[in-house]
Formats: sequence, structure tokens, C-alpha cells
Amino acid sequence: MIKPGVMRLKASYLLVAASSVVVTGLVIRGNAQSKLPEGPNRALVERACGSCHDIEQVAINGRDEAGWNGTIEEMTGYGLRVTPAERALILEYLKTHLPPKSR
Repeated sequence: MIKPGVMRLKASYLLVAASSVVVTGLVIRGNAQSKLPEGPNRALVERACGSCHDIEQVAINGRDEAGWNGTIEEMTGYGLRVTPAERALILEYLKTHLPPKSR
């Protein structure tokens, strides 16, 4: 038979372990979300693009202005809702900070 004090101690250890896993996951996810380069309107891009998928998908895809414009157009077809002013700011950020990769 397990003593009540020992049972509470084991439950406490289990709670601490589970909490650690949750906090670690949140920290890792938070770090993964901040892959975009610093620049004006980065938060807007993270919010708009990150609402549907991992922001890393945006960060690894360099495009020229026409490419980003097409991508934004495609995303609006999937449900992205931004104002025309926000769309212009998002496009400006993407073309400036995520241009095509040099070969």
C-alpha cells in the first residue's frame, strides 16, 4: 500500500513534468514562429500569413514582387482577409525582406 504522502509527492512530480513539457513546447513553437527578418510590418505579415500555416513556410520562400503578389492573390482565394492597405504593406515587406534567393 502506498502512503498518502508518497502518492501526493508522485502526483506533484508528474504535474511538474507535464508542465515542463508544455512550457518547452510553447518556447519551441514561439522560437519557430519568429523566422521572419526584422522590418516594418513584420508583425502584420506574421499575423496574416501565420493565421493559416507555419510562418516558416513564408520565410523559406523568396520571391520577386510579381511572385509575392501572386501568392497573396492565391491566399485570398483560400480565405486570407486583409484590407487593400494591409495587402500593400504585406507585399512591400515580402518583396523587400524575402526576395528570390541568389543561385
